[in-house]
Amino acid sequence: MEVCVALGLLISELSEEPWKGKVITFHQDPRLNVVEGKSLLEKTEFIRKMDWGGSTDFQKVFDRILEAAVENGASEEQMVRKVFVFSDMEFNMASGHYHYDGEGEGEEEDQRPVEGWETDYEAIQRKFKEKGFSRVPEIVFWNLRDSSATPVKATQSGVALVSGYSKNLVKLFMEEGAIAGPVSIMHKAIEGELYQRLVVCD
Repeated sequence: MEVCVALGLLISELSEEPWKGKVITFHQDPRLNVVEGKSLLEKTEFIRKMDWGGSTDFQKVFDRILEAAVENGASEEQMVRKVFVFSDMEFNMASGHYHYDGEGEGEEEDQRPVEGWETDYEAIQRKFKEKGFSRVPEIVFWNLRDSSATPVKATQSGVALVSGYSKNLVKLFMEEGAIAGPVSIMHKAIEGELYQRLVVCD
Protein backbone atom coordinates (compact mmCIF):
# COMPACT_ATOMS: atom_id res chain seq x y z
CA MET A 1 0.00 0.00 0.00
CA GLU A 2 2.78 2.43 0.96
CA VAL A 3 4.66 1.86 -2.30
CA CYS A 4 1.47 2.28 -4.37
CA VAL A 5 0.71 5.60 -2.66
CA ALA A 6 4.30 6.83 -2.94
CA LEU A 7 4.72 5.98 -6.62
CA GLY A 8 1.27 7.26 -7.54
CA LEU A 9 1.91 10.60 -5.81
CA LEU A 10 5.40 10.90 -7.31
CA ILE A 11 4.22 10.42 -10.88
CA SER A 12 1.24 12.74 -10.43
CA GLU A 13 3.55 15.47 -9.11
CA LEU A 14 5.97 15.02 -12.03
CA SER A 15 3.20 15.12 -14.64
CA GLU A 16 2.59 18.20 -16.77
CA GLU A 17 -0.63 20.22 -16.88
CA PRO A 18 -3.49 19.51 -17.08
CA TRP A 19 -2.58 16.22 -15.36
CA LYS A 20 -0.26 17.47 -12.64
CA GLY A 21 -1.43 16.54 -9.15
CA LYS A 22 -4.20 14.24 -10.37
CA VAL A 23 -4.81 10.52 -9.76
CA ILE A 24 -7.57 8.10 -10.74
CA THR A 25 -9.22 5.82 -8.21
CA PHE A 26 -8.84 2.04 -8.54
CA HIS A 27 -12.56 1.32 -8.72
CA GLN A 28 -15.28 -0.08 -10.99
CA ASP A 29 -16.53 3.50 -11.25
CA PRO A 30 -13.18 5.34 -11.35
CA ARG A 31 -12.90 9.06 -10.65
CA LEU A 32 -10.19 11.57 -11.59
CA ASN A 33 -9.23 13.34 -8.36
CA VAL A 34 -7.07 16.37 -7.65
CA VAL A 35 -4.77 15.42 -4.77
CA GLU A 36 -5.56 17.72 -1.85
CA GLY A 37 -3.17 18.88 0.85
CA LYS A 38 -0.09 21.07 1.18
CA SER A 39 2.32 18.76 2.98
CA LEU A 40 3.51 15.33 1.89
CA LEU A 41 1.62 13.78 4.82
CA GLU A 42 -1.64 15.48 3.86
CA LYS A 43 -1.33 14.38 0.25
CA THR A 44 -0.57 10.75 1.11
CA GLU A 45 -3.46 10.67 3.58
CA PHE A 46 -5.79 12.01 0.89
CA ILE A 47 -4.79 9.22 -1.50
CA ARG A 48 -5.15 6.55 1.20
CA LYS A 49 -8.72 7.65 1.92
CA MET A 50 -9.90 7.59 -1.70
CA ASP A 51 -12.56 5.04 -2.61
CA TRP A 52 -11.15 1.86 -4.08
CA GLY A 53 -12.42 -1.58 -5.05
CA GLY A 54 -11.26 -5.09 -5.89
CA SER A 55 -10.96 -4.29 -9.59
CA THR A 56 -11.23 -1.37 -12.00
CA ASP A 57 -12.93 -0.67 -15.31
CA PHE A 58 -10.11 0.37 -17.63
CA GLN A 59 -12.47 1.57 -20.32
CA LYS A 60 -14.00 3.99 -17.79
CA VAL A 61 -10.50 5.04 -16.73
CA PHE A 62 -9.80 6.11 -20.30
CA ASP A 63 -13.22 7.77 -20.46
CA ARG A 64 -12.26 9.96 -17.47
CA ILE A 65 -8.96 10.87 -19.13
CA LEU A 66 -10.67 11.73 -22.40
CA GLU A 67 -13.32 13.82 -20.63
CA ALA A 68 -10.64 15.80 -18.77
CA ALA A 69 -8.62 16.33 -21.94
CA VAL A 70 -11.63 17.69 -23.83
CA GLU A 71 -12.74 19.85 -20.88
CA ASN A 72 -9.27 21.41 -20.58
CA GLY A 73 -8.78 21.79 -24.33
CA ALA A 74 -5.70 19.56 -24.26
CA SER A 75 -3.77 19.19 -27.49
CA GLU A 76 -2.42 15.93 -28.91
CA GLU A 77 0.96 16.76 -27.36
CA GLN A 78 -0.63 17.33 -23.95
CA MET A 79 -2.51 14.03 -23.91
CA VAL A 80 -1.44 11.48 -21.31
CA ARG A 81 1.23 9.18 -22.72
CA LYS A 82 1.18 6.48 -20.05
CA VAL A 83 -1.33 5.40 -17.43
CA PHE A 84 0.51 3.85 -14.47
CA VAL A 85 -1.48 1.27 -12.51
CA PHE A 86 0.11 0.19 -9.22
CA SER A 87 -1.44 -2.95 -7.76
CA ASP A 88 -0.79 -6.17 -5.85
CA MET A 89 -2.77 -8.35 -8.25
CA GLU A 90 -2.55 -9.61 -11.82
CA PHE A 91 -3.84 -7.66 -14.81
CA ASN A 92 -6.69 -10.11 -15.44
CA MET A 93 -8.04 -9.75 -11.89
CA ALA A 94 -7.51 -6.00 -11.73
CA SER A 95 -9.34 -5.41 -15.00
CA GLY A 96 -12.43 -7.17 -13.70
CA HIS A 97 -12.39 -9.93 -16.31
CA TYR A 98 -11.96 -12.44 -13.46
CA HIS A 99 -13.31 -12.26 -9.93
CA TYR A 100 -10.86 -11.25 -7.21
CA ASP A 101 -11.80 -11.80 -3.58
CA GLY A 102 -8.55 -10.75 -1.93
CA GLU A 103 -7.86 -14.25 -0.64
CA GLY A 104 -5.27 -15.07 -3.32
CA GLU A 105 -5.61 -17.37 -6.29
CA GLY A 106 -3.94 -20.60 -7.30
CA GLU A 107 -1.14 -20.63 -9.85
CA GLU A 108 -3.38 -22.09 -12.56
CA GLU A 109 -6.00 -19.41 -11.87
CA ASP A 110 -3.42 -16.60 -12.10
CA GLN A 111 -2.06 -17.70 -15.45
CA ARG A 112 -5.31 -17.73 -17.42
CA PRO A 113 -5.26 -15.28 -20.35
CA VAL A 114 -7.12 -11.99 -20.23
CA GLU A 115 -10.50 -12.10 -21.94
CA GLY A 116 -12.08 -8.98 -23.31
CA TRP A 117 -9.19 -6.51 -23.14
CA GLU A 118 -8.73 -6.47 -26.92
CA THR A 119 -12.40 -5.51 -27.30
CA ASP A 120 -12.04 -2.82 -24.63
CA TYR A 121 -8.91 -1.46 -26.30
CA GLU A 122 -10.61 -1.21 -29.68
CA ALA A 123 -13.47 0.75 -28.09
CA ILE A 124 -10.98 3.04 -26.35
CA GLN A 125 -9.15 3.72 -29.62
CA ARG A 126 -12.42 4.54 -31.36
CA LYS A 127 -13.46 7.01 -28.64
CA PHE A 128 -10.13 8.82 -28.75
CA LYS A 129 -10.20 9.12 -32.54
CA GLU A 130 -13.73 10.53 -32.39
CA LYS A 131 -12.41 13.35 -30.18
CA GLY A 132 -9.45 14.04 -32.47
CA PHE A 133 -6.71 12.13 -30.64
CA SER A 134 -4.77 9.73 -32.84
CA ARG A 135 -2.75 8.24 -29.99
CA VAL A 136 -4.21 6.30 -27.05
CA PRO A 137 -2.33 6.38 -23.71
CA GLU A 138 -0.54 3.14 -22.92
CA ILE A 139 -0.98 1.23 -19.66
CA VAL A 140 2.00 0.38 -17.49
CA PHE A 141 0.48 -2.23 -15.18
CA TRP A 142 2.80 -2.60 -12.23
CA ASN A 143 2.24 -5.63 -10.00
CA LEU A 144 4.22 -4.80 -6.87
CA ARG A 145 3.66 -8.29 -5.49
CA ASP A 146 6.51 -9.59 -7.69
CA SER A 147 4.49 -12.47 -9.14
CA SER A 148 5.98 -14.78 -11.77
CA ALA A 149 2.61 -15.39 -13.44
CA THR A 150 2.06 -14.22 -17.02
CA PRO A 151 -1.69 -13.57 -17.41
CA VAL A 152 -1.46 -11.65 -20.70
CA LYS A 153 0.51 -12.17 -23.87
CA ALA A 154 3.80 -10.35 -24.44
CA THR A 155 2.17 -8.78 -27.49
CA GLN A 156 -0.87 -7.47 -25.58
CA SER A 157 -1.96 -4.21 -27.22
CA GLY A 158 -1.19 -1.03 -25.32
CA VAL A 159 -0.03 -2.73 -22.11
CA ALA A 160 3.37 -3.19 -20.49
CA LEU A 161 3.44 -5.57 -17.52
CA VAL A 162 5.95 -5.08 -14.72
CA SER A 163 6.41 -7.11 -11.53
CA GLY A 164 8.35 -6.23 -8.40
CA TYR A 165 10.13 -2.94 -7.87
CA SER A 166 13.29 -1.45 -9.34
CA LYS A 167 14.45 2.17 -9.56
CA ASN A 168 15.73 1.33 -13.07
CA LEU A 169 12.17 0.48 -14.10
CA VAL A 170 10.84 3.76 -12.70
CA LYS A 171 13.48 5.67 -14.67
CA LEU A 172 12.77 3.62 -17.80
CA PHE A 173 9.05 4.34 -17.94
CA MET A 174 9.44 8.00 -16.95
CA GLU A 175 12.04 8.72 -19.65
CA GLU A 176 11.19 6.41 -22.54
CA GLY A 177 8.63 7.15 -25.24
CA ALA A 178 6.30 4.42 -26.51
CA ILE A 179 6.16 1.09 -24.72
CA ALA A 180 8.76 -1.25 -26.13
CA GLY A 181 8.51 -5.02 -26.35
CA PRO A 182 9.17 -7.16 -23.27
CA VAL A 183 12.70 -8.08 -24.35
CA SER A 184 13.59 -4.41 -24.85
CA ILE A 185 12.13 -3.54 -21.45
CA MET A 186 14.23 -6.29 -19.86
CA HIS A 187 17.44 -5.01 -21.48
CA LYS A 188 16.69 -1.44 -20.41
CA ALA A 189 15.98 -2.53 -16.84
CA ILE A 190 19.34 -4.30 -16.46
CA GLU A 191 21.60 -1.94 -18.39
CA GLY A 192 22.70 -0.11 -15.24
CA GLU A 193 26.34 -0.09 -14.18
CA LEU A 194 25.74 -2.50 -11.29
CA TYR A 195 24.41 -5.20 -13.63
CA GLN A 196 27.41 -4.80 -15.95
CA ARG A 197 29.65 -6.18 -13.21
CA LEU A 198 27.82 -9.51 -13.16
CA VAL A 199 29.30 -12.55 -14.86
CA VAL A 200 27.21 -15.52 -15.97
CA CYS A 201 28.99 -18.85 -15.66
CA ASP A 202 27.66 -21.80 -17.61
